[in-house]
Parts: sequence; structure tokens; C-alpha cells
Amino acid sequence: MSIYTNKVALITGGSRRLGKEIAKLIAECNYDIVLNYFKTPPDMVKSTIEELSKNSVEVIPYKADFSKEDEIKRIYYYISDRFKRLDLVVNNAAIFRKVDFFDINSSIIDEFYNTNLKSIVISTIEAAKIMLKNDEKPCKIINIASIGGIQNWTNFIPYSLSKAGVIKFTFLSAKRLAPDILVNCISPATIDMKDEKLELDDISTYPMKRYSKVDDIKSLIKFLVLENKYITGHNFIVDGGKTL
Repeated sequence: MSIYTNKVALITGGSRRLGKEIAKLIAECNYDIVLNYFKTPPDMVKSTIEELSKNSVEVIPYKADFSKEDEIKRIYYYISDRFKRLDLVVNNAAIFRKVDFFDINSSIIDEFYNTNLKSIVISTIEAAKIMLKNDEKPCKIINIASIGGIQNWTNFIPYSLSKAGVIKFTFLSAKRLAPDILVNCISPATIDMKDEKLELDDISTYPMKRYSKVDDIKSLIKFLVLENKYITGHNFIVDGGKTL
């Protein structure tokens, strides 16, 4: 039993880009946050922490390489020891880049598998060990996947394979952990981060005639965190109709 009354969330890859925006939302939902980061510069991490702390919640930065099992287990040991509870995990940490078909080798496959898929498998197992002891249930796990796990992105094969695995693992873990833990995933299309220059795909392939916005993802996460008490094992595709 936990004597820590505030709800606690772990956000992986939470110091920049989409992860930072998700962390801001979770802070606004009055969760104390363990904010995982790895390669983000210290000044950027500090800025993120200061921004999140304006919501009068506790924000703890924790550096860990989620491609390594021992480091994943270390952060969960810290959470269990520090808070004695865990209510929400957003598995967001991932790598993304083009890899030509003939450049794919076992090292590249391992890199994407370890960071994008194995990390979520181990993270979910370790999270469940803590969540199942919670007095308040259901707890929530949200995995960030991609429509690259659904469509055939031939220039991103290692990435697409890893994200297809995330989607399938979401289904498997949701069935195994119900009714105490709700596990869902979100598969966005290209997200317009505004302050980044990205190689964007053809906007004419989107029936909604625009790319995904951060708020499109955040509104869904807000529902899953605050309102959802029943939906589990779903892959929510946020793509403006692109995969139709």
C-alpha cells in the first residue's frame, strides 16, 4: 500500500518534441512526473522541468537509456522506492530515420528493436509490477506507435517493423493485464511540430488536407488519462484519414 497520495506518471523521452508536449499535458492533469531523458542537453532538460513545475506538481528528471534493460529496471526501482505507486506510463522514447533497403544489417535492426520495441516490452513488464500493487485502478499505459507500423514505408523498414511490433505488443499486453491496467497505443501520421524543419510527405494524401498537430495527439491522451475506464487494447490512428 502506498502512502503517497498524488498520482504518479512516467514519461519516456519526455524532455523534447512530442514527449515534452505530452509531459506538459500530464502535468496539467496534476500528475507528479518522472521525466525520462537520455541525449537531451542539460539546459534543455532544465528548461522543460521549470516549465512543467509551473503546474505545482513534482517533476523529477531521470537520465536513462531505454535501449538497455538494466537502465529501464533501474528507473522503475527508483519509482517503486520513491513513490510506492505508479498510475500512468507513456512509452514515447524512440528513434526514427531513413535506412536504405540494402544498408540494413543486424546492427541497425538491433538498434531499432532495442530502442523502439524491446524498451516498451520491458517498460510495460516493470510498470505492471508496480501498478498491480496500486489501491486505485485501473492504471494506464499508453504506447506511442506510428502509422509506419501499418503502412509499407520501404525507406524506413527497421523503424516500421519496430512500430508494428509496438502495436501488436499493445494488443497482447492489454489482454494479459486487464482489468487492472488499460493498455492502448496511438499511431500518429506526420506531426507538424512548427518549430522543426521536417521532410514532410505529400499533404494531398491526407483527406483532412493538413498534417497532424500536437493538439490532435494531446486531446486523445487527455481522454485516455482522465476519462477512460474501459477501453483497452486499441490502436488509435491519428492521421487525418491518410491510411484510408
